[in-house]
Amino acid sequence: MLAKSPGATVVAVLALAVGIGVNASCFVWLDALVLHPLPYPNIERVMTLWETIPKLRAERDAVAPANFLDWREQSRSFDEVAAYQPWDVNLTGAGEPERIQACLASPRFFALLGMKPALGRTFLNDEADPARDGVVVLSHGFWQRRLASAPDAVGKQLLLGGRSYTVVGVMPADFDFPLATEIWAPLTFGNEDKSQRAVHHLLVLGRLKSGTPVAQARAEMETIARRLEQQYPQTNEARSVKIVPVRELTNNVTDHFVMTLLGAAAFVLLLACANVANLQLARATARQQEMAVRAALGASRFQIARQLIVESIVIASLGGGLGLWLALWNVDFQRSSIPPQVLKWVAGMRNLHMDSSAIAFTLAASLVAGILCSLPSIGNLLFGRTTAGLAEALKEGGRTSSDGPGRSRLRSALVVAEVALALVLLVGAGLMVKTFQGMLALNAGFNPKNLLTMSVALPASQYRGSAQIAAFYDRTLRGLESIPEVQAASASGFIGTAEGLYIEGRPEPRPGEPRPAIRAVSEHYFQAMGIPVVEGRSISRQDGADSPRVALVSESVARHYWPNSDPVGRRIKLGNSHSAWLTVVGVCGDTKDWFTGEPQPASYVSYLQAPQLSMMLLMRTAGDPMQIANAARAEVHGVDRNQPVYDLKSMEESISEETSGVRSAAVTMSTYAAIALLLAVTGIYAVIAYSVVQRTHEIGLRLALGAGHADIVRMVVGQAFRLAALGLGIGVPVAFILSRIMASALYGVVSVDVLTFVAFTLALAAAALFAGYVPARRATRVDPVIALHHE
Repeated sequence: MLAKSPGATVVAVLALAVGIGVNASCFVWLDALVLHPLPYPNIERVMTLWETIPKLRAERDAVAPANFLDWREQSRSFDEVAAYQPWDVNLTGAGEPERIQACLASPRFFALLGMKPALGRTFLNDEADPARDGVVVLSHGFWQRRLASAPDAVGKQLLLGGRSYTVVGVMPADFDFPLATEIWAPLTFGNEDKSQRAVHHLLVLGRLKSGTPVAQARAEMETIARRLEQQYPQTNEARSVKIVPVRELTNNVTDHFVMTLLGAAAFVLLLACANVANLQLARATARQQEMAVRAALGASRFQIARQLIVESIVIASLGGGLGLWLALWNVDFQRSSIPPQVLKWVAGMRNLHMDSSAIAFTLAASLVAGILCSLPSIGNLLFGRTTAGLAEALKEGGRTSSDGPGRSRLRSALVVAEVALALVLLVGAGLMVKTFQGMLALNAGFNPKNLLTMSVALPASQYRGSAQIAAFYDRTLRGLESIPEVQAASASGFIGTAEGLYIEGRPEPRPGEPRPAIRAVSEHYFQAMGIPVVEGRSISRQDGADSPRVALVSESVARHYWPNSDPVGRRIKLGNSHSAWLTVVGVCGDTKDWFTGEPQPASYVSYLQAPQLSMMLLMRTAGDPMQIANAARAEVHGVDRNQPVYDLKSMEESISEETSGVRSAAVTMSTYAAIALLLAVTGIYAVIAYSVVQRTHEIGLRLALGAGHADIVRMVVGQAFRLAALGLGIGVPVAFILSRIMASALYGVVSVDVLTFVAFTLALAAAALFAGYVPARRATRVDPVIALHHE
């Protein structure tokens, strides 16, 4: 039956292939990033445990070592409790020095996550003793990259941070926790650590016992926290414990974008189904006699419906097969365009591939699409006619090829739905694209053009004092400034976020007040970054270790704490009440978060007064910053040839990597919207073209009675306009509601915009009128004599 109308079959298969293909592609992203971002067994039982500081509204603070040890000993709700902390370290002694993303983990860390090594073993319990020799476990990627996948890697020595470590194991390729970690070493606890409750630097995981609800674990940990508060009031006062499933902290923002795209993909499939359903309705008109014969020969309504469903499912299966190929190509293409840094830092991103679950989803989507496409035809052929009506069709033969009013209304309703769905997708895509363009055009508070950045982290074993650290960066900056293309060179080190901003002569800061980030910077930092100093002065070379301590604050901090006065000259403390006093010497512009556009409260101190082992070096250049990359690296190696330089890139490249996710979502949404527009226009065209064929006699009669070509065009285009207007009337409020939902789901970065609504409504209306105009022109060429003679 399908071979008798190959053109209609091909069109239906292609429409469904596009709809099913985009859904299969979206499912691959959903499966990798949302459903299974962490491929560890019983991941639903793995919890993160945090300390809380209610008076500072800090709900997820790191954990003090002594508190962790007490939690592990006293808790009965967890099978395992383990701690870890980042440990970025320099790898030297073999080839080019390299900065390695590493992690210090307690011995039960790997067992808690249910992962065994591919080679060797993990840590023994007694290897948490600081007196033991250093051992490490390698990631699969590091083993391949640095050790050439050597089967005898276990037992080899690595020089990390100036200390020798023995390789005891290699983890499998799918183990990646924390993300992008390449080496794990034992987290050791000395006697001082075992009593340390004031310094909070540990991240803690716990695996719930089977059958233990999260609420029970929370109640138990709250009891333990109250007990520790009574025992150690000086350090644990008002501190509690917060338990959050590890899955809730994974890809929190990415998940929302993926779900939004999945919803858009579902709309595309519905559009394709509506198009194919309309095509099936048109074919059903020509098959009235066939159905009448089947009914006369004893076929039941169920048998006729089964025939239609099977035909539709065959079409959908062909479309699903082609759609699967399109999805496979699309996933490979998208994966190849993902920046390497994003692959490392988004959980599950490395696992993007077409697997059995994606194939099963495609088969299920094909089956559902086939059934949906057949329902309108089944309803009209079987339930829109009585048995007597079918017999009448048999007696009249092929002359009953015209539509009944029910079928015509149903086809029109499907087109109206297509227009409404297309408008929703167009508006959603328009808002996302406009949002992305806004992010790119955002004045971030600094100038990213012609700015080269690279990072350096000095080993604490070699650079033991502030004077040594400052001397290294001082020599390095002078070397960088000597490069002819460099206009300004500076260093910036992140110290942390202040626990509060204390102002001399004022009460302690209130909960919820801005807590500025603290950066140690050199004298030309604001010049290199292009951040304006709006009041007072900048950090200068005279702000040395023996000079009075100074600081700059950003405008948002100044506005909040000194709304009606000048902060320059005021004394502040950054951190807690025991910190040193700093004199505010200037106010600088705010930098803004690229995602939300919100100002980021910041404070800046002299790096000579607060030297940092790890710092970012910034160079403002006259031309392309990457042209001096090798020269900049050479200047660092000229000061210390064993010092690795990492993350060497232009600021524009860094911003491109950060915004790549939103850019990809905007491009994908725009692709879906273009497909939706095409399907909606072809749907309108098909209905109007079919209507013109069915109304050939009427049009011929009108022309014979004196109607002009303009009258015929107006009549046919008017039909298209009514369908489009009804669809737009439904689509506008639906699009508005869904846009508000999308804006809420995407943290308010997507805002509802009236101009976008108006622009895409008019664009879709114009496309609909064009789709109606083409068959209208064809209608004017009807020969009245031939049309009337045929009747």
